[in-house]
Amino acid sequence: MPNPTLSERARVFEQNTAEQIRVTIADLADYQAMRRVFAEARPDAVVHYAEQPSAPYSMMSREAARKTLDNNIAVTFNCIWSVLEEAPDCHIIKLGTMGEYGTPNIDIEEGWIDIEHNGRRDKFLFPRAAGSLYHTTKILDTDLLWFYVRMYGIRVTDLMQGPVYGLSTAESELDGRLLPNFHYDDIFGTVVNRFLVQAVAGVPLTVYGTGGQVRGYLNLNDTLQCIELAAKDLPDRGQLRILNQFTETFSVRELAERVQRAGKELGLRVEIQAIANPRKER
Repeated sequence: MPNPTLSERARVFEQNTAEQIRVTIADLADYQAMRRVFAEARPDAVVHYAEQPSAPYSMMSREAARKTLDNNIAVTFNCIWSVLEEAPDCHIIKLGTMGEYGTPNIDIEEGWIDIEHNGRRDKFLFPRAAGSLYHTTKILDTDLLWFYVRMYGIRVTDLMQGPVYGLSTAESELDGRLLPNFHYDDIFGTVVNRFLVQAVAGVPLTVYGTGGQVRGYLNLNDTLQCIELAAKDLPDRGQLRILNQFTETFSVRELAERVQRAGKELGLRVEIQAIANPRKER
C-alpha cells in the first residue's frame, strides 16, 4: 500500500488545511541533532514518541534487547538535556504505558501512592513490575524524568496509556494519504488490529492461553485528545504529573469474541484458536 514519507504527508496536510508543519529528519539518538532542533524552535512543549515501541521485539534476542535499551533511554536523556540547555521552560509530554505497573494484586493508583510505614507517611511512585524489556525501559524513562524534575525543576507529564486501536482521525478524513500506519504483524501489531486482519484473512484469531489478560484500551482519537489536554494544562515547574489514560477494559478473549460477532454480521466465518502463551504474565 502507498505509504507517503513524513515530508510528503506534511505537504498533503498543508494542501488541505493551509497549515504548515516543518519537518526535520534526524536521528534523535544523536544529541547534537536534537539540540539543534530545540535551539531553532524554542518549543513550549515537546511530545516524546521517539522510542522502539514493541514488547515482543525487545524480547527477541540480545541485539534487539540492546537496541531497545540503548535507544529508548538515550533518546529520553537527550530530550531532557535539550530542554535544560535550549528551552528550560519547555513542557515534556512523554508517552508512557500502563504496562509499567504490571499486574499487582492491589488497585493501581494514578502514578503515585501514599505509604504509611512505622507510623510515618510519604508519597512514592507506584511500584512497577514490567513484563518485558520494552516496558522496563519505560519505567526507567519515568525514573530518569523524576530525577531531573527533582534536581532541575523541569515540567513533565507522563501519560500511562493502554493499547490503542482505531484508524480514522479528523486529518485522515481530509485525505487518505494522511491515514496512520496500521500494524498487525506479530511483532509490532496490536491485538485489535491483529484480530481484525486475521478475521478478514480467514486465519483463526490467536488468543494467548485462556485470553484472560485484562487491559485498558482507548481509541486513537482519545490518545490525541489526551495529548492536547496535557499540552493545554501546564504542570508546575518541578512537577512530574502522571496521568493514566484508557477508556474501557477488555480481556483478550472478550476482544476476540467481539471481532467474531462483527465478522459474522459481515458474512465471515471467524474462528478463535487458543495457543500457548509465550509470555510470563498473570
